[in-house]
Formats: sequence, structure tokens, C-alpha cells
Amino acid sequence: MSKDQIYGGLIFAAALIVAIGYIAAFFAPYLHLPPWWRDWAIALPIFIIVLAVLVIFMWIGWVMFTTPPPTPLEAEEEKTEEVKEEAKNE
Repeated sequence: MSKDQIYGGLIFAAALIVAIGYIAAFFAPYLHLPPWWRDWAIALPIFIIVLAVLVIFMWIGWVMFTTPPPTPLEAEEEKTEEVKEEAKNE
């Protein structure tokens, strides 16, 4: 087995265990488990999704904030003309 297959198997097993736990927590009152498990089974994924979306928005904002503005096309055209003139002079 390659390393990638081992990682894939571990990810699959972890996701399966989390899915079983989530289903058990969601149906906690019917399985004679503490009823507050159902509240957490609903609230925790919503919290994680909202946090993930906000992190993506923060990342987009940071990239836009730190990226320098593009140079105007006129300035680039002038530079290419200067390079062409220098090439002709040589």
C-alpha cells in the first residue's frame, strides 16, 4: 500500500466514525442518550460552517489588501517602446 492509500483509509475511517457519532447525537433523545447532545449536533456544524466562510472572506480581504495595484497599460506600453528603441539603437 502506498502512503496516499493509507492516508485515504485513515480519512475514510475518521469520517465514518464522525458520521456515526453525529447520527447518534442527532437522534439522542430516541437512543436514550442525553438530549443536549442533539442541540450540539445541530449547533456545532453550523458554527464550523459560519467560521469557515468568515475565514475565507478574511483571506480574500487580506489578499486584496496586500496585493499591489496593477500598473496602467500606458506605462507598460511606454516601457515596451523604450525596450524596442534600445534594441534598434544597438
